[in-house]
Amino acid sequence: GDPNMIICVTGHRPDKLYGYDLTDSRWQNLKNIFKEKLIEMKCTNAISGMALGVDTIFALAVLELKKEGHPIQLHCALPCPEQCKKWNHVDIVRYREILMEAKTVKVVSDHYEAGVMQKRNEYMVDHSDIVLAVWNGKKSGTENCIKYAEKMGKKVEYIEP
Repeated sequence: GDPNMIICVTGHRPDKLYGYDLTDSRWQNLKNIFKEKLIEMKCTNAISGMALGVDTIFALAVLELKKEGHPIQLHCALPCPEQCKKWNHVDIVRYREILMEAKTVKVVSDHYEAGVMQKRNEYMVDHSDIVLAVWNGKKSGTENCIKYAEKMGKKVEYIEP
């Protein structure tokens, strides 16, 4: 098969899932699900959009697998340079640590404006084989990303939140 398997993630914002405390056991459980899926799908390159919540947990799952000796690299696709500007200190520190561990960091738009998140999502889908979607079935940015992936003929793998 193809030695290069690229997987990206999309999912609801933390307020629609398990809240902003990523130490919550439900977030940790999702991290373990991500790790299992990434191993199962033989992922070699994983792309995270680096938003709080799903994207961050996905990035941490990838970095843990890498530390455990799996042949996997993290790539970060940022919507704009000031993505983390309004976040709290703990989240900003973790964000910067993840970016330092990533193999590549791509900033999709050079400044914030309407539509940068969608542009970032399209960039990730365009560069991936499979999209992992943490989706509750409701209309959202996550749904837009899934629709785009389907339009581009990419495989979407669902994880029930």
